[in-house]
Amino acid sequence: MFLRGIGGNWLVCLAYCLCTSARDLNSKIVAIYLPILLFVAVGYEHSIANMFTVQMGMLLGADVSIGRYILCVLLPVTFGNIIGGGGFVGGLYWYLYLTKKSKSEQNITMELPTTKEYRSVTQHDDSL
Repeated sequence: MFLRGIGGNWLVCLAYCLCTSARDLNSKIVAIYLPILLFVAVGYEHSIANMFTVQMGMLLGADVSIGRYILCVLLPVTFGNIIGGGGFVGGLYWYLYLTKKSKSEQNITMELPTTKEYRSVTQHDDSL
């Protein structure tokens, strides 16, 4: 369950990242459709999807207790989802975009206005 949770959220987060980077509507549809299709076809697990399917199974008479569901399904899949989405997708994007700075970016310093300068800009003259 843990490994299927890693793969599941990796594909779900990948679909989100691909969709946000696509420019037109057709590209966005394909970017969401293909990873989610693979997620379902392979049989990966996702904690949010399992919250529906397991509870629907309970309502339909499946022999599953809430404690067993939480211990054997929800916790391992949730931890796998955290590793898959945060570790693989988020960690990869962090590594690619935030750790490699060019020399020109490293030398840029940004000075924020002081409180006194900020007040002088935001004060309005009500005497007009």
